[in-house]
Amino acid sequence: MADEAPDLEAPFLEAADVERVNAVVRVLASREVSGQSKDQLLELNAAVATLERLVGAMGARCAGEIARLSAPELPGGGLARREGQGNAATLLSKVRGGSVNGAKQAITAGDAFAPRPLVEGDGEAADAGAGSAEGAGSSQGVGQARGPKYPEVAKASAAGELSVDAAALIVGGLNRVRDRVDPESLAAVEERLVSKAVSMAAHDVRKMVARAVARLDRVEHERRERENHDARYLWWKQDHEGTVVIHGVMDAVTAAPIINVLEQMTTRDVRRQGRGTGGNGEPESEDTRTVGQMRVDALHELARHSLGCTRTDRSGVRTTIVVRMSLSDLMSGDGLGSVDGIDQPVSVAELRRLSGDAGIIPEVLARDGKVLDLGRRTRAFTRRQRIALLERDGGCAKCHAPPEHCEAHHIRWWEHGGRTDLSNGVMLCTRCHHDIHRQGWEIHATGSSVSFIPPPHIDRGRTPSPGGSAALDIDIPPPPEDAWPRITPEDEAMVRAWAAADRAREPGAEFDAYGPHADDLHAHDPRAYGSQDLWV
Repeated sequence: MADEAPDLEAPFLEAADVERVNAVVRVLASREVSGQSKDQLLELNAAVATLERLVGAMGARCAGEIARLSAPELPGGGLARREGQGNAATLLSKVRGGSVNGAKQAITAGDAFAPRPLVEGDGEAADAGAGSAEGAGSSQGVGQARGPKYPEVAKASAAGELSVDAAALIVGGLNRVRDRVDPESLAAVEERLVSKAVSMAAHDVRKMVARAVARLDRVEHERRERENHDARYLWWKQDHEGTVVIHGVMDAVTAAPIINVLEQMTTRDVRRQGRGTGGNGEPESEDTRTVGQMRVDALHELARHSLGCTRTDRSGVRTTIVVRMSLSDLMSGDGLGSVDGIDQPVSVAELRRLSGDAGIIPEVLARDGKVLDLGRRTRAFTRRQRIALLERDGGCAKCHAPPEHCEAHHIRWWEHGGRTDLSNGVMLCTRCHHDIHRQGWEIHATGSSVSFIPPPHIDRGRTPSPGGSAALDIDIPPPPEDAWPRITPEDEAMVRAWAAADRAREPGAEFDAYGPHADDLHAHDPRAYGSQDLWV
């Protein structure tokens, strides 16, 4: 039986066909993989990855159908309850030997294959599928008649191009806005998400979906922001052994300054650990702390500073948080912006909550390139240029690591005639910076985009891949009757006046939790920017 080939013309997936494939895979899984050349091993890994995605698609399809048949309103509480399990996820995790969270992901990914929900005018299809949900053949017939709920996700999954993780992220995002977006726009967004996701890691797909969903339904996004803010909390407890456990949940804006400061301090310590030297260049004792321990120590140092601070009426620490939004959103008070270090887009209304610690960067908002291009006269990128590079790159332009892990680098070295401006600059984390030089990557950049060209040994065709923030964005269809506020010459004049005032102001010293900063710490007064009402 195992030697027979599966019937490729059969309309339904059957266990016997899968068992025949299992028999072949068992033989392959028992074979040795060591001793192969690098190229052979990489080729094998790519083939196994495709097989893994195909198996994941079959598993997701089964998981979605089991979840549908386990609806609690069905007779006996549904399939899972009748099998002695509380729900579909626990049934799947028990049979597959994985986690409940993994089973939930498979169920969500499998929802892409579910029959397309009925809309007005589908009465005949509704009559055809009006039978009991317990009939597997009935549900599959309806699915064939109406097509899958998310056809692009289903097609890419069945082709072995989209992982279960990526499919679940896309389906989950589309489901959140499905009832509030017209079908044409939803289909366009699905196609664009899938076309990018097939070449992305899951953590980047998560960022891309979050950004797309927020832009697609800003009203719902703002509602979730309020809900997240209301759900914030922090508690701690001490056990009998002297250990303190701290736990909390925060919305993105509340967490932004905390994450920003802790990550900056931790990144500094990691770099010192790697170099084995202190801030003065002198050798110091070996630092064996983990990143987690460094974060705890950073929080401790901040608390110690606060206890000794005599000027607590102001924010004190001048964080380097950067808030970004378009001029039209700023003027209208409606729209989405971003905070460096936070993946989720943030509404304009929520960004105003950061007014005590972060100010507008008018050059970036107004796209005033003259201020940002300093040419050959200066070697180091200025703070303004770094902010503008982060506006384009979002963090590491190649791997999307957060801004706190990155430094501005010249694409063409300054010693070789490279200019210190946006078209010759790129934000890179330490690992990607070394990989680019060691492996021979090329970088093409303009003031608004950056792309990476792989070396021939990675891609013989040397196909450029987009980098920076643009790699995580898709075009969102405009909502019906969308009316953007007109930007007047007076608006432009006001922003340029802010830019002139900002350039004239002396920048304050950067915060150093370990340095002699008691006097400089309070020198930065946010009111120097002008009216608090204009802060975002």
